[in-house]
Amino acid sequence: MQEHHFETLTNWQFESFNAIGAIKHLVTGKNPHINKGRISGLNFSYSVEDDEAIVAENRKLVSEIFNLPLSKVIIPQQTHSDNIGIVTTETLDYNWSDADALITQLPGVIIGVLSADCVPVLLVDPVKSVVAAIHAGWKGTAKSIVPKTIEKMHNLFGSDPLDIIAGIGPSISCNQYEVGEEVANHFRAESQVKKVNGKSCLNLWIENEMQLLESGIQKENINVAGMCTFSNSELFYSARRDGFKTGRMASFISLT
Repeated sequence: MQEHHFETLTNWQFESFNAIGAIKHLVTGKNPHINKGRISGLNFSYSVEDDEAIVAENRKLVSEIFNLPLSKVIIPQQTHSDNIGIVTTETLDYNWSDADALITQLPGVIIGVLSADCVPVLLVDPVKSVVAAIHAGWKGTAKSIVPKTIEKMHNLFGSDPLDIIAGIGPSISCNQYEVGEEVANHFRAESQVKKVNGKSCLNLWIENEMQLLESGIQKENINVAGMCTFSNSELFYSARRDGFKTGRMASFISLT
């Protein structure tokens, strides 16, 4: 994952995605130098204590990068579920009030998810021209939201997992994500590092990568940013580090 710039906006992109040519995508980061609202940096969430007009401005900035109107930016209201929205011409104006993933085959639409430690996963099928944006916190990951999204891409649009390219974006690393037994029990041993205090450090990067592989995605088509949101306070928001009232970054993808 490489750092890019649009005027003063720092963002990150997967080079394998950029090589396709038929999509645009980016992960926004914190951008503390762009500080217009009540939350330091470039917050994209209406669910935290920020000025709604400023949040709209932030989303408009991204729409300008994609050369599309703000009305084409679609972000669901995430509930740590395994609910998946399908954005079509019929559902284009739908209020996705309970979804943690979006899939679309429509060009000129920007779908995205918000995060501040949880794992954002972007998927693209360049053969069938299908893209997806997924919010995979520990609950969504435990519910296999990524494999379920791939299954819907296959069932609804004919996507072959062998063709899908995946990007696991910046999120909390294993070293910083200590969880209790009630959380750790949802995951395989390979995704955990046991500690002497009886707790575990959970590796959501490995867990989601393994779920991608089990869904038929090729190893060489999986890109892991490997960037820890908790450890990089200047670059990213982190709910575990700063509290749940902190801002939210966004991961966007669009078919051109």
